[in-house]
Amino acid sequence: MRALALSLLLAATAQAETATEALKARDAEIRAALPPEGTEPTPATRQKLENIVTKAVDLDGMAKSALGKTWTETPPAKQKKFLDAFKSRFRKATGEQLDQYRSTSIKYFPEKTEDEDTIVPTEVLVKGEPTHIDLDDVSTVENYRSSFNRIIKKEGMDGLIARLNGTGKVVDSGGSKGSSR
Repeated sequence: MRALALSLLLAATAQAETATEALKARDAEIRAALPPEGTEPTPATRQKLENIVTKAVDLDGMAKSALGKTWTETPPAKQKKFLDAFKSRFRKATGEQLDQYRSTSIKYFPEKTEDEDTIVPTEVLVKGEPTHIDLDDVSTVENYRSSFNRIIKKEGMDGLIARLNGTGKVVDSGGSKGSSR
């Protein structure tokens, strides 16, 4: 049996709610907001669902980590453009997977604490079949970093931002190309 190891990194909170309880509540909130099967969500429903899905994810931290040292080499104006494009693309990609969410069930394993973060390992069954996908924060960030640095090396930060925005059109807004890390 192959297991889906989904480790979601959450910032530790001062609330009485545990990270696992927060994820369970978020799961219930997502499922309640989903339109009936076979029905397309309205733009407002899609936006609501994307906000629910991404509210527990530190998108700024993930985006900065994905760039590694390139982040500090990038001018502030371009950093903002990158963050906006990254967040938009992440939300869009998440929103495109909402239909698949209906056919999943989630098993939660004991929480682990690393520094100030709480990791909640989970097993997700898709249509009753366990599937192995490693989506822990480290491998996700490393995967982004590898892809991003390959694009930056070839096309610069403007090329990466254009790709994240889905335009593919590079508009030079000044600043360094960054470097591969």
